[in-house]
Amino acid sequence: MRIGLVAAVSIWTAGAVFLTARPVLGQVNLPEGFEIVEFVVSEHYTDIPSINECGQIVFGKRLGSSWRDAEIFLYDNGDIVRITNNRDRDVLPRINDNGTIVWFRGHGDEAITQVILYQNGQERVIDDFKPDIGSGSINGPGHLAWSRFRASPCPLAQDIMFWDGVEITRITPKDHYNDQMPELNDDDWIVWGHSYNCVRPWEGDIRLYRAGETIVLPSNTKQPQVSSINNLGQIAWSASGTIEFWEDGQTRVLIDWGSNPRLNNLGDVYFLRFYDENRSWDAWLYRVSKGEPRFYRLTDEDPWNTAGDINDFAEVAWHWMESPHNWAGGVRFMRRIRTGDSEFDGDIDLMDYKIFAGCMTGPGRVDRLCDCRFLDIDHDGDVDLADFARFQNAFTGS
Repeated sequence: MRIGLVAAVSIWTAGAVFLTARPVLGQVNLPEGFEIVEFVVSEHYTDIPSINECGQIVFGKRLGSSWRDAEIFLYDNGDIVRITNNRDRDVLPRINDNGTIVWFRGHGDEAITQVILYQNGQERVIDDFKPDIGSGSINGPGHLAWSRFRASPCPLAQDIMFWDGVEITRITPKDHYNDQMPELNDDDWIVWGHSYNCVRPWEGDIRLYRAGETIVLPSNTKQPQVSSINNLGQIAWSASGTIEFWEDGQTRVLIDWGSNPRLNNLGDVYFLRFYDENRSWDAWLYRVSKGEPRFYRLTDEDPWNTAGDINDFAEVAWHWMESPHNWAGGVRFMRRIRTGDSEFDGDIDLMDYKIFAGCMTGPGRVDRLCDCRFLDIDHDGDVDLADFARFQNAFTGS
């Protein structure tokens, strides 16, 4: 059954960017206590978003028809801030829990790519290379992993690079293999897709780098790709229409129909399923509750729901577009419904009251409410008496 989703609450316009709220069709079922809002809608391409534990979401977006019009934006508790403002191609941003952002910049007429680190309002160039954009990741300590393109007789050849906050290390050899889409956890474990593109069909595997050693993870397919890792050392990846899951040296099929998995640190998985009847992708969520796996189909519609990110509150941000031939689309956000239940234990009691008192900011938007954002019940960027009035009305006392 198709029902309308909750509409987003903010409308923002800046230059050529049009960000608006609108009802979203296609919801099927969500976990209890969640709602889906849409805070970016555009006729131009919008990047895959990244979300942190504070509910901050970064995304890249084209302001016009040219990739030189691509800029980076930050969504924070209903407010949207434009981070970049130039004539370069700024794309593929990622954010950690401290609010540090990394992205790729196609710079100048010579097609030089830069890896940009953004912290405390300042940009820093970590790497620059030719000839094209790579992909990358940032962890809690602010370390980076990314793929760097390199000339090769094969269609694609990339190296995996790692920055520990001081120096850059190449962790893959310079050969004819394509090493791409690295992800790293807070222990500096790095996982990525490794493939040989000089043959058709291409062949590859998933590789894990930890403590100076690289190992190949066993898979049931010769074309695994799109891997994700969490702080438990669990790894998931796409494997010929299924999602495989590696833990403690063992690989198993976790989801028998799906692709593009994204893990949080609880083992929840955001993923996609393709439907032949309407030739489109829908968003799904896998969670384990009381020892039992549960699947939630988040959308059921013709537009394409694509890759995204998930935090440890099981909030998900993902990209959607009309079709592969029409890039108009935006960003969707499945967030916790704010009732005053700060512990998400099903009641609003004295413990929630105590937490509320510690979160009071007074009127006026503040930066990074983080965990306190769930007590900003009216979504206006502060925790004040207006929120307390709503809290009192919902108080159960048990």
